[in-house]
Amino acid sequence: MDKLYKLSPSDFAYLWNDCKHCYYQKVKFGISHSGVFPSMFTRINTLLQNSIMGMNLSDIHPDLPNGIIEIQEGYMKSKPVTDTNCFLSGRFDILTKLDDGTYAIIDFKITTPNEEKISKYVSQLHAYKFALENPSEGEPIKISKMGVVSINPDEMKLVDGKVIFTTTPKWHPVKEDMNGFYELIKEISTVLNGNLPRNPSAITDIEICKFLVALTRTRKQCHVLCTTNFAGKRVNPSEFIRWMGDENLDIIKIDKSYWRNIQA
Repeated sequence: MDKLYKLSPSDFAYLWNDCKHCYYQKVKFGISHSGVFPSMFTRINTLLQNSIMGMNLSDIHPDLPNGIIEIQEGYMKSKPVTDTNCFLSGRFDILTKLDDGTYAIIDFKITTPNEEKISKYVSQLHAYKFALENPSEGEPIKISKMGVVSINPDEMKLVDGKVIFTTTPKWHPVKEDMNGFYELIKEISTVLNGNLPRNPSAITDIEICKFLVALTRTRKQCHVLCTTNFAGKRVNPSEFIRWMGDENLDIIKIDKSYWRNIQA
């Protein structure tokens, strides 16, 4: 694993979870896909961050600890994550120094404040924590608290020709689980590092183990992707597909006709 792959923490919530093929294309080949959020949300988030710089976290929500918001839209880049050839690079919302000298990483999200929505951002916050504690350059800082502040309008009014909306910020603390985060990055690294198996005529024990683990983690269906032509290269289907046996496969051919029928 010689090549290093740059992972953006903001891609974990939706791109990785919703379309691993899209994620693979973006990281490996720089083929970007349009985001799930309108640019207006970014604008609202920036205005919100501007308004709270220099404030105490506890003024935003009483359950937040004391600490002055010091850094906005900070850039971070990490060392490679252990046992992978992936590093993290991106920008966080705000960074706050707490009274005990450690820091809190808080993300503001314009979203419905339910656990399903908030859980999507857990890996993103852990990525920030890893990058700030393991920077590629400079001094590391200790992140002792992570969480999401959700913003969801309660009321909108037209006042003197201006639309004003009010909202009550809600605090969603995120419990630290670095082991789960490391497993996620290892999974992403495995996907990015090529086909399984690499050499069909010399399949290794570890590749068989990875294949069996993938199958045993399946609850209802296991989706196996293969292609004959990807990024301008001819590719043979994985040998593991033959191992499954035709009787266990429901083959779906993805071509122009498939997408035409989907859109019809």
